[in-house]
Amino acid sequence: MAAKKPFVVALTSLKGGVGKSTLAVNLAGALALKGKTALLDADSAIQTSSGWVQRGNLKVTALKEGEAIPQGIRYLVVDTEGRPALDDIVNLTKSADVVLIPTAPNSVEVEATGRLLTQLVAAGGDMERVRVVITKAQPVGTVGQAARDELRAAGFPVCETVIRRYTAHERAHEQGVLVKDASDARSENAWADVLGLTVEVC
Repeated sequence: MAAKKPFVVALTSLKGGVGKSTLAVNLAGALALKGKTALLDADSAIQTSSGWVQRGNLKVTALKEGEAIPQGIRYLVVDTEGRPALDDIVNLTKSADVVLIPTAPNSVEVEATGRLLTQLVAAGGDMERVRVVITKAQPVGTVGQAARDELRAAGFPVCETVIRRYTAHERAHEQGVLVKDASDARSENAWADVLGLTVEVC
């Protein structure tokens, strides 16, 4: 009997600073609560996520591009290189089970994400697997929800969960832990966002 392939969640973005690697690590940590999880860091130049996983001794297997996926892995989170080519994103939509595109809730990034999604449709991407996730939203107010609703109104698939911007995320990176274990008063709030997204994705 052939080994069952892992469920693949890929995160990609044409914009830097949207919390892609931070989300990848914490999403992998949340999925590890459900089954054996590996995180593939495809950004060989920076290796933010794999370094974070290894430094923090998280219960996630860190992989680099080209490494074989160990047997028994149930979930594979892929943190893609920064600013990949459109063709690479199209291919990702055909190989991953879910492709998450993080975007901050400001108008410039929302418009850029809308253009990317339009290009993916034109290039033949499998849009059934694509989901936008709003990240770095202010914890107070409805800016994140407004950005989510704007993209939905344009006909794009957007996750219900909004990842709010808490200092707990930065502290988790500094401390080499998941956001739930960061020394921060809002770590539980930040982790609740991650768990909400995990439920949606899987």
